[in-house]
Amino acid sequence: MGFSNQLNSVLKLGDKIEVLSGAEKIDCDGTFIKTEDHYLIWSNDNGDVLFTHLDRITVKKV
Repeated sequence: MGFSNQLNSVLKLGDKIEVLSGAEKIDCDGTFIKTEDHYLIWSNDNGDVLFTHLDRITVKKV
């Protein structure tokens, strides 16, 4: 099972998440949409839809 599929099995649409690069938060807390083709698809509190490559990030359910 690939990493994208693992995240999709742990997180569900609408889960609140925090996305970090190292110790730095990439944006404000956001909402999980899905992962596909090694990209995290999520929205921030401004309603922007973001596509973040899964290399070198940490996704934390909050």
